[in-house]
Amino acid sequence: MRADRPEQIWDAIDRLAFEKGLTPSGLARAAGLDPTALNPSKRHMADGRVRLPRMETMLALLRAASMSWHDFADYLAGETKRGQEGPERRSLTGRIKVVEFSRLGTAELFDRAHLPVPHLWAEANSPFADAGPHDYAIRLDSAVYEPSFRQGSLLLVTPASVIHTGDRVIFCAPSPVIAIADQGTENGWRVTTLSGEDLTIPTASPAHRVTAATL
Repeated sequence: MRADRPEQIWDAIDRLAFEKGLTPSGLARAAGLDPTALNPSKRHMADGRVRLPRMETMLALLRAASMSWHDFADYLAGETKRGQEGPERRSLTGRIKVVEFSRLGTAELFDRAHLPVPHLWAEANSPFADAGPHDYAIRLDSAVYEPSFRQGSLLLVTPASVIHTGDRVIFCAPSPVIAIADQGTENGWRVTTLSGEDLTIPTASPAHRVTAATL
């Protein structure tokens, strides 16, 4: 397992937690660790240097995620490759458009291509290493999606991503909902909500893929 920057190991852990439908603290709990074990404050030493996770911590996390050490090495190699993209890509990740989840039912927030109308969105420093120029972030201002996503989480939404079965997607109208994509039909998307309810979302409400989450 190789990482050019210690941060890439933490980035890989965060992404692994998200792909398992958990927050980092949720993954820590699933591994039998203190829920704060993966908090940002635990990732740095007193002098500001990045602290690497202990071997015991990594083994517990991998057991909880049903992932072998070898598979995590491959997973980390993919994370490292993303981190090595050129400056043109990294320059896009400094700021990102943000809006609260509860406001997503406001149709005026999006243009005809269902991309954010810039002056109606706030901007914030992006915590996501691979956000693109059309990506946006949703701040969860509700606890309705816990424990999958904690209240206060920031979700990265990527309109350009192709949606596959099993992906987490967000629909903004007529009322905002986050669900797991099942199948696209002529009438819309068949999805399963994070609480297990089966729905059909009409095609008038475009689906955008949720690709990352952070607190």
